Amino acid sequence: MLKSVALSNSVKIIIVLLLTITAISGYFVFTKKQLENAGVSGEFKTFTFSTFHGSSDISDKFQFQYPANWYNEGQYFSPQKIQFYNMFTVKAPIYFDLVLADIFHLTELQYQIDNSKKRVPDSIGQIDDKEFKRYDLIDYGSYGGDSAGRVKIFVGPKIKIDGQDYYLVFHWEEKPLAEYVFSNDIKVFDDILLTLKFFK
Repeated sequence: MLKSVALSNSVKIIIVLLLTITAISGYFVFTKKQLENAGVSGEFKTFTFSTFHGSSDISDKFQFQYPANWYNEGQYFSPQKIQFYNMFTVKAPIYFDLVLADIFHLTELQYQIDNSKKRVPDSIGQIDDKEFKRYDLIDYGSYGGDSAGRVKIFVGPKIKIDGQDYYLVFHWEEKPLAEYVFSNDIKVFDDILLTLKFFK
């Protein structure tokens, strides 16, 4: 009788182990598939910025690479389909912008930089010999006081367009519009910036 109980317990342990291994294997296969679908498989597309509202009179045009399976809508990039709620409300974790230098200090972006908690001290560095200021923030946003997650902002060189100075800005949000986006990895944003190249 005791042998029967011991055998039964051993069988149960083996079954539990097999189910656990199957579940873990399934998870890794699922995750690998999701990451490949998100474009984190080593294939890239090149985005080239060479016109601005129809003008090509730009002092520093630029290009960078992003995961091939990511969605791109103009200045917005995301591993999931990009949702536009209105002109200023877009669910995408990565975007770049050109902000008129004369009014930068009045923008919501400057307000965010000034008022968000810093994850690390602000710093200055170079990408392709161009100077960028880096801000790594915890954003509390306007979503009922709940944390909207980490935000990383690079404010880059002034680019002259039709004789006016604009700051180039790259922006990443952990939770765009306070929502989780699968495969939205800060490393992808950093890797995108490392491919940034400027040209005339």
